[in-house]
Amino acid sequence: MKQDRKAIIIGIGITLLLLVIAFLIFYIIYQKEEEPKTTSVSKDNNTIKQENTETSNPSIEENTQDQREETTVENTTENNPAENQVTLYLFRGEKCPHCEHAIEFLKSITDDYPYLNIISYEVWYNSENKKLMDQVATRVGLEVSSAVPLIVIGNNYAERGFSESLKNTLKEEIENAHTSNEYDDIIKEILETNPINVTEESIK
Repeated sequence: MKQDRKAIIIGIGITLLLLVIAFLIFYIIYQKEEEPKTTSVSKDNNTIKQENTETSNPSIEENTQDQREETTVENTTENNPAENQVTLYLFRGEKCPHCEHAIEFLKSITDDYPYLNIISYEVWYNSENKKLMDQVATRVGLEVSSAVPLIVIGNNYAERGFSESLKNTLKEEIENAHTSNEYDDIIKEILETNPINVTEESIK
């Protein structure tokens, strides 16, 4: 009986020892497997941070560049009021009272529109200027005539005569020409393609 008990005790001891050894081996293996995972996660986190940083920086740079470009555009517009310049042409007759009223009105609004140029052509005593007015009239679909004043803005507005009711219309046409992408200076085009020796005056 004593020998059997000893054998049982020894067997239990050996079994416990094997279990402890197995536990230690399992624990060591588990720790070794965990360390690379932690390192990998750490590296992945760093990689993610780096990737996020690389993605964010161009966006910030683009926004900064856009702001700089917007500032540049605004400064260019402020420093150069002639940007998107508009030219109003007035065909007039010497000592024509309606023409004088038109000139007086146009002079009064020049400060309101820094991008506006006003050019006058006298047509009653200047035959070359009259030739230009006739070609413009034909181009815009008006009757060829010596009647003045004739006011032309771009390629969308041409009107003979002047009155109080026309003042607001002229202001609107000037502003529309300034903001329009289709503004086209037809008188400039005519002069570039026709050898007309005109005499022009600037109204300020």
